[in-house]
Formats: sequence, C-alpha cells, structure tokens
Amino acid sequence: MTVFARVCAFGLTLFVLAVAPAWADSAGAGIGVTLDPILGGIHDSFNDQIHLPPIPVPLLEGEAHLKNLELVGYGLPPTVAIPYHDAIQGQVALRLTILDTTLRVWDPSGHFGIGVGETIYNQTTHYATANLFAPSGGERQYSRIAGAHYEAVVRLPFRAGTLETSLRYAPVLLGTQVTTYDDGAPSRFDPERGQQIDTNIRYVHHVGPHMDAILGVRYVNFTAAYDVPGHPLSDRNAAVMPAFGYLWHL
Repeated sequence: MTVFARVCAFGLTLFVLAVAPAWADSAGAGIGVTLDPILGGIHDSFNDQIHLPPIPVPLLEGEAHLKNLELVGYGLPPTVAIPYHDAIQGQVALRLTILDTTLRVWDPSGHFGIGVGETIYNQTTHYATANLFAPSGGERQYSRIAGAHYEAVVRLPFRAGTLETSLRYAPVLLGTQVTTYDDGAPSRFDPERGQQIDTNIRYVHHVGPHMDAILGVRYVNFTAAYDVPGHPLSDRNAAVMPAFGYLWHL
C-alpha cells in the first residue's frame, strides 16, 4: 500500500470517529456493498485476447463527509481464484484485490465536485503453461500497480433519491510484475506503466431512514505496458459492470 493510500485510510478512520458523536445534515458517514457483474469483459495480454465470463464482482464501499468535503472509497477484498481458459497458456487462475480512495470537494450547492485520490491493484495469476521464457511447467505472475487519479462528479436530486455520475482518470499507474516459474527457471522482474478511465452513473434511492438502494452501471478501461523500449502491451482490461446494492448510513 502506498503512503497516499495509508494516509487516506487513516484519515477516513479518524474522520468517522471525529464526526460520529454529533451527526448533522452537514456531517455523516456510510458503508455499503454492491454486486457488479462483468458484461462484455475483454482481457488482452502481450500475446492473446480472451473474453471474460460474466463474473459477479462484490465491491465494498464507504464514505464520510463534513460540510463540502467528502472522503469516499471502494475495494474488492481478496477473492478466491477465478478460473478461465487461455488459448495459449491453458488453464488460468486469477486473484485480484482493489483499493480506490478519493477526497472530494463540493461546490456550495453540493451538486458539482472535483476529487483526487489513489488507485491500487494487486493481482496474482497462475498459468498452467509457461510462456516462452521457460521450457516447461507453469508460471505465476504477481503484480501491484498504483497511482493517483483525478475525478469530476455531479450529484443531483431525483425523485426519492439522487442521481450521481462521475469520471475518473488515472494518467500514470506504476508497478512491477514479478514472474516465477514452476520448473525453477530464474524469476523475471518487469516494470509496468499504465493508465485507467473509470466512469460511473448510478441512482441512489432512499428506502428507509438509514438505508439506500443503489442501481447503476460502470465502465472501466485499464491499460498497462511494460516500461521498456517499445512499450509492449502488458495488460488491458475493459468491461461494463452493472451495479446493484445497498448503502447504510451510520
């Protein structure tokens, strides 16, 4: 976890503890969970492309706000291995975790805001068949990539709730891919450089005094290349993800 992410996580904890004793319209916090199935997902690596199965992705989220400041975050906890088949490298097992935090500043109306935050991906992938750098056996790739993102967000009242849309752009995500081989071949350490576009629209409907229902859709496009001359493609993931879930106000 980067220093910025640690500061955001620590700040969110302190913020919630600070405002908890005296909730008001200008201060509050909430936690939620959504189920985000992947539709039309595409995964490109340096030598092939696959279409991702419709995997339901559970995302945890939280928010805390005070006047015109808001700290929001979402994450994917450590998953069980997600299996799929690759035409070149055979059976694949993928594990992924995500942490994304954003500090927003809203205008006096509370309808328009801008934000800055941190995006972190941790990924472990096991391939049954190694690539051209090992003569036999499988391989396992470990990758962490992180960087700052910037956001523009609009939130408008709509019927018994709010309609929110946001656009996030991470221009530079940096990390290292570590590859180990089942046959004992020397490990590889490959620097990566990426970027991501994350756009989201959702309707938050009040269903109780302390609960909201969430219905939305998100589009994510992540691209990374090896940070070497020629910048060959390392990883590209693009998907549309409907979202269904609930938010509880503390």
